[in-house]
Amino acid sequence: MTRARGFGVVELLVGTMLALVVLGALVGAVGTGARVLAAAGARGEAEDALEIALEAFAFDVRRAGYDPAAAGVAPLVDGAPDRVTFAADLDGDGTLDGTSEEATGWACGGTPLRLSRIVGHQSLPLVEGLTRCGFTYVDADGRALAAPAGGLVPTDRTRVRAVGIALTALPTGLRGPSARSGAVAFRTPP
Repeated sequence: MTRARGFGVVELLVGTMLALVVLGALVGAVGTGARVLAAAGARGEAEDALEIALEAFAFDVRRAGYDPAAAGVAPLVDGAPDRVTFAADLDGDGTLDGTSEEATGWACGGTPLRLSRIVGHQSLPLVEGLTRCGFTYVDADGRALAAPAGGLVPTDRTRVRAVGIALTALPTGLRGPSARSGAVAFRTPP
């Protein structure tokens, strides 16, 4: 007859070590999954912010020049590579109120680089952490108008029929950038 034996110290240590190795691998896998999830969230947030900015920009361009009183409202008040301002007589009274949405500006600037929408005297940051932000201007023939840093002169502003925007963001912790660009034509030509 043999006697029943329990676990020895060596066997117990080997079993504990195997359990620790499996637990360590599991912790590593969960950590990697958490980093991937955080990166995917950052990418999604950057993509959403850029898309929302483009939609808001298109909205402002499409209503620029709205002039129901036929007072001669020009859609483009200022146009430079890093800023643009649109005008629209939204209340139809024949005058522009610079403290309301009748004068809407867009600006790229700051450190870190960000895109802001300016309504009246209020600046609303839309996208932060950009690596590229700028505006382009196109005439009726589809040719790009070179906008100097000081902005387009009045005669060039009257030739503009579409305004473009280009944005690139590189969210923290991601390797590749998220980019969006587009050009929107004025609904009401100047």
